[in-house]
Amino acid sequence: MLYKALISTYGASLAGKSAPLDDPVWHLEWSEDLQLFREYALDALQQAKVYLLDHLAANYTDTLHDAVQEKAESIGVPAMAILGEVQLPNNVNWVEFDNRALAIARFERGSPVTAHDDKPIGSGLRGYLIDDRSDDHLRITMFSRPEGSKVMDPICSLLVNRTADGKLNHDKVNEDLSRTMVNFRWRIGNSKEKIKALRTLHRIDTGYDLFIPYALFAMLVSPDLGGIIPAETETFRAKDVKTARKFGKSWVLGAQKSHLTIRIGPQAAAHMKERQARLEFEQQTQGVRNGPVRHWVSEHERRYRNGKVVLVKGHHRGHETDPGLPTRVMGPRLDKDDFIVALKD
Repeated sequence: MLYKALISTYGASLAGKSAPLDDPVWHLEWSEDLQLFREYALDALQQAKVYLLDHLAANYTDTLHDAVQEKAESIGVPAMAILGEVQLPNNVNWVEFDNRALAIARFERGSPVTAHDDKPIGSGLRGYLIDDRSDDHLRITMFSRPEGSKVMDPICSLLVNRTADGKLNHDKVNEDLSRTMVNFRWRIGNSKEKIKALRTLHRIDTGYDLFIPYALFAMLVSPDLGGIIPAETETFRAKDVKTARKFGKSWVLGAQKSHLTIRIGPQAAAHMKERQARLEFEQQTQGVRNGPVRHWVSEHERRYRNGKVVLVKGHHRGHETDPGLPTRVMGPRLDKDDFIVALKD
């Protein structure tokens, strides 16, 4: 889990017990700002309600994003706006998923976000730290760790400001840039252009995939919509806790003892199966060499420009309907993007 890696790495470095290979950012580009951020992040992670989506649950949640994206774009609002006001389950929440597995699933199902990609784009793990403790803003920090990398610190966070009555103003979102990470990227040889691109990409990814944790929160209070199954799971094993006590790793002892693993239930699994079957069927029928579904063509005359008239006898045309294509939809249809979320009062 990325959650465990962050707790262990940040805690060890703040206690002066990490090695350069374990935490290159801390040892190459320590700054007072980095120290303050790490202290804040460790405290928030220890207080957070932790959710871990397995690859099927993350993919299922993301299909809801695809379902509402077209409508959202047509009316000029973010896809999240269609979810409505979603109440956060806790003041601080952590939602984690496998970004590589999600990227592969998006590519294979032809998600709109992969329309211009020739291969899956995404690596490692991704986690959202959503902090709602401030009266002035909601802080959203997206952490990621690409495969083979030890770097986990974000280059920026997003701050959603509140109006005078305490409501979130999604039209006024500020970026909290990490100068330490900009300097670190420069130190390891990244050009100004690449650093700017990384900063922009991180900000875009943070906003786009924010739909996943919010859709999860909505489904947790709307079981008829989601078909998901949360199960409490031990975060740090008894062996890890025993070792932490022995060597004084207070950062591990202060972390959440368990988290909720999110898996899909029968309803969601049926929806995913039906969706995949329909996508495959549409791909077959949309091919240039494939004709329409088999149907009867009545006898008729075909008239040509040179005056020739040909009598065409009645005949069947097209392909036989696939008998294995599901006819009952167990989840949101591809052409239906309206759904109702039952929210807490």
